[in-house]
Amino acid sequence: MSEELIKKIEESQNLGRAERRKKERFSQKKYKDKTIKIKSGKKFTKSPGLDKEKRRQLLNDKNLLNELRKIIVKYFPDLMSLFSKLTDKRHKSYITYKMRTIIMTKLFALLCGITTMTGINDWFDTEEAIKNLSKICNQELKEIPDWQTIQDVIEQLDYNEIDDIRKYMFKALLRSKMFDRFRYNGCIQLIVDATGLTALDYNLNGNCLTRTRDGKTKYYKYVLEAKVVFGNMLISIDSEWIENNNFNNENDKQDCEINAFKRMQKRIKDNYPKLKFIVTGDALYATTTMIDICKDNHWHYIFNLKKDRLRNVYQEFEDNINYENEVSKENYYLSSNIPFKQHNVNAFRFIEKNADGKTTTFNYIMI
Repeated sequence: MSEELIKKIEESQNLGRAERRKKERFSQKKYKDKTIKIKSGKKFTKSPGLDKEKRRQLLNDKNLLNELRKIIVKYFPDLMSLFSKLTDKRHKSYITYKMRTIIMTKLFALLCGITTMTGINDWFDTEEAIKNLSKICNQELKEIPDWQTIQDVIEQLDYNEIDDIRKYMFKALLRSKMFDRFRYNGCIQLIVDATGLTALDYNLNGNCLTRTRDGKTKYYKYVLEAKVVFGNMLISIDSEWIENNNFNNENDKQDCEINAFKRMQKRIKDNYPKLKFIVTGDALYATTTMIDICKDNHWHYIFNLKKDRLRNVYQEFEDNINYENEVSKENYYLSSNIPFKQHNVNAFRFIEKNADGKTTTFNYIMI
C-alpha cells in the first residue's frame, strides 16, 4: 500500500460513516483493490460493568430478588399473570418448570446484569437465588432452569403475546406519569431506525433482503424499531420486520425501512391514539412519504437534512440563513416554510464546538 493511499485513509478516518464509505469506494476503484477499508478513527470506551466479585455479592444478597419483585409488582401488577398465560408449546410430559418460572428467571438475570444465556446457570446457581425464585414464582425449585431450556421456550413464544405484554408495560408507565417531565409541549419523542441482525450466505426463512457484489449474494435480516425517549432511557414500543415476503426474483423491488414504517404506524396509532409523537430519524426518512404519515397522524417530525439527499431544500436553507437568520442565538440557524414538493418544512442548524475548538454541524428538517 503506497504512502499516498495510507495518508488518504488516515485523513478520512474521522469523517462521517457515509463520507468514509464514499472515499472507500472511490479508493477501491482508483487503486483497483477491493480490500481497501476505511475504518472509523473514533475510539469508544465501554462503560464499566460489574466484575465477578461484585456480581456474586449482588446475587448473594438474600433480599435483592425480593426487592426486584416488589418493584415489578408496584409498577406492573399484572405482569406475573401475563407470563403465566403465555402459550406453552412444550409437550406436557416434558414440562418441569412453569412458564412464569422460566420467564422470571430470565428477567431477573437481565436485571442483575447477566446478559448471556450460559451466565444464568453460572451466576444464579446459589442456594439463596433458588430459594428466592421458588418463593417469587410460587414453585418449589431444587435448581434453576437450565439456560438451554430457557432459550428453547423463549424461541417458541408467540410474538403477538409478547407484544401485548410490551404494550401493557408501556401503558402502565404512561399511567404512572413518571416520565411526563420528558414530554415536549405534550409530545413524546419517537426514534425510528433499522437494526441489522444477521448476514448469511443462505436465505434464512426465504424472506431475507439480498445484496449482490462481485457475483456473490449475501442475505440480510433487518428489523425496524420504534423507541420512545425518556431522558437517557429508550423504551421499545413497536417492531416491524423488513423482509421480502412476496419476493419473486432479483428484479422485484425489495422491502425497505419506509415501507416497514408505513405498516408500523397503523399499529402505533391504533395502540396509542391519544399520544402525540415527534418522529425522529436520519436522512433516510426525510421523504414525502414519512412527512405525509406524520401529517395524517398529527405527529411532528425531526429528520436529518443532507445536501446530497434534499439538495434543493438544503440550498435554499443555505441561501436563506446567509440572507437572514430567524434566530439570534449563537451557533443556531433557522429558516421556516421552505417548499418541499407539496409541503413546507422548517430547516434548522446547530453548530457544536468541543473543548479543542473543533466544530460539528447538525442539520435537520422539522415541523
